[in-house]
Amino acid sequence: MTMPVSDPQFITYMAAFRAATEHTATCGPCQDGRPCPVGDPIHRAFLTEKDVWEGKQK
Repeated sequence: MTMPVSDPQFITYMAAFRAATEHTATCGPCQDGRPCPVGDPIHRAFLTEKDVWEGKQK
């Protein structure tokens, strides 16, 4: 099932994705797969939102 782009959960998921990728782009440790103290909660939030979104699609 395809959800409209205006779906609030999708928007939240994409905002978390954007935050994680923007942080990773400027953080050496996060680029090497070792989330820094600042990046770790950002990446965890993205993974949580991703799981919620994927669960909604099932």
